[in-house]
Amino acid sequence: MKKRIGDILIQMGFIDQGQLEMALIESKKTSAMLGDVLLRLDWITGEQLQTAIAVQSGAEILDTSAVAIDHALIAKIPVEFVSENNVFPFAQEDKTIKMATANPFDVLTKDEVARMTGCRVKTYLAPKEWIANAVELHYKRARTIDEDIEKLTISDVGEDTSAEDQFVKLADLLIEKGNVLGASDIHVEPDTNLVRIYYRKDGVLQQKHIFPKSYHQSLTTRFKIMGDMDISNVNIPHDGRFKFEGSAEEINLRVSTFPTHLGETVVLRILKYTDVVGDISRLGFEPEDLEKFIKNLKRPYGLILSTGPTGSGKTTTLYSALLKINNPSINVMTIEDPIEHVIPMIRQTAINQKAGLTFGNALRSAMRQDPDVILVGEIRDQETAELALRASITGHLVLSTLHTNDTASAINRLLDLGINTSILASSLNMVVGQRLARKICPHCATSEPIGPEETELFIRNDLEPPADIPKAVGCESCDNTGYNGRSGIIEVLEVDRAMEELISAGAIHSKIEETASQSGTCLMFKQALKKVARKTTSIEEVQRVIAYA
Repeated sequence: MKKRIGDILIQMGFIDQGQLEMALIESKKTSAMLGDVLLRLDWITGEQLQTAIAVQSGAEILDTSAVAIDHALIAKIPVEFVSENNVFPFAQEDKTIKMATANPFDVLTKDEVARMTGCRVKTYLAPKEWIANAVELHYKRARTIDEDIEKLTISDVGEDTSAEDQFVKLADLLIEKGNVLGASDIHVEPDTNLVRIYYRKDGVLQQKHIFPKSYHQSLTTRFKIMGDMDISNVNIPHDGRFKFEGSAEEINLRVSTFPTHLGETVVLRILKYTDVVGDISRLGFEPEDLEKFIKNLKRPYGLILSTGPTGSGKTTTLYSALLKINNPSINVMTIEDPIEHVIPMIRQTAINQKAGLTFGNALRSAMRQDPDVILVGEIRDQETAELALRASITGHLVLSTLHTNDTASAINRLLDLGINTSILASSLNMVVGQRLARKICPHCATSEPIGPEETELFIRNDLEPPADIPKAVGCESCDNTGYNGRSGIIEVLEVDRAMEELISAGAIHSKIEETASQSGTCLMFKQALKKVARKTTSIEEVQRVIAYA
């Protein structure tokens, strides 16, 4: 028999018997739930009630600070339903819907969501207030935001509203829309007679608005003011950052301006903790590669590199790695440009070129702070490379990034910087190369028989060709792109004895790649084809992010 919520609260020491009896009397009088009465009387906190309900129901408590929203799912469930039942379906994995609820015992609502979606439903316990805010932003606000932008841009300035106020509201709405869309960046780009607004979603820029050129200066000035930047000099680049109080949540943004012959361009990066720091198993590693990666993270010293072009997920991989190994018994330090997100219990430092704080001298000083793990945001030059390697052979685990196309190129890049081959061979533990490929939208995807060219690609990469391959179509859920969300395509090169010998000999790229493949490294294009066979992404998307192999 299930324990009553009042008894659980007493057992956990949150209330005493006298408080329970008084709350029960009040509950009977007002017909309010016991938990709501205790909250109103300020005898327990929302977190304490949530913990007690979780114990009673066996439901998992949702970490609301690390929720990744699947915007494609929202179109499938009516806003009236989620509002009335105080639930928020937030993600879909295969045939399972993840749904936040304040009442895990509400089986009828759970069954109705399953009926609507044709999927199994897994419930997570979340505070009522969080659910209400999430519904407000992602269901209600998402439906009205374009209308609000249109009203602002076509209306004349009234007597009670100044032009300045109009652009303040417009700037706020553009940021809100980026958050609702799940975009990573907002671009304000001047043209000859226009201002174009783009949003980068799933790595691809999408034009969403066109405004008159007269809007350009006011919008640019507003964003520069929000970022605490110099508005008087439009002839040099500027950088800033700010926090924006959205209608349902606080949003962190980094803003950058750049002068062009048509005026300043503005790019706002939406910094979401859930996009950068999360469960390492969700990044896209194959199971055997994830096992290798975690094994190397547990080593007490050595260098682990994450490689790939800008926007390939390198920072996400390293932040998630830090979250995996971080605990109070080790000293973890980072040197970044800039600090993307603050992680508890980690000492993070942003380089400052103007003040003379570079990756090199920051790393030199950090080594005197008794660190166990050091994250160096990027190896850009010989000095930083040498210091990172020196740290890795003197008892520190060093994580860093390089801008190279694949894992083998990272080794050649370090050798090109003048790194001693013997030191590199003895200190490099692993190189992780990656790309981010858009995932096929599950709501509109279709399949087509595999063609001769695609068949040849699979055979050439020693893979069995599937009978059919996915094709992106496009629907309302994915904004007619055919894709929703992204997954990592990850190549893992572990340095073994054979690889050490090649590095010591200064081997060329092709030889390193060939030996890595023979030692068990699944090269990136082959990894991508595996995801096509599993219908995670399409051949067209693979060709967009990775060269043929």
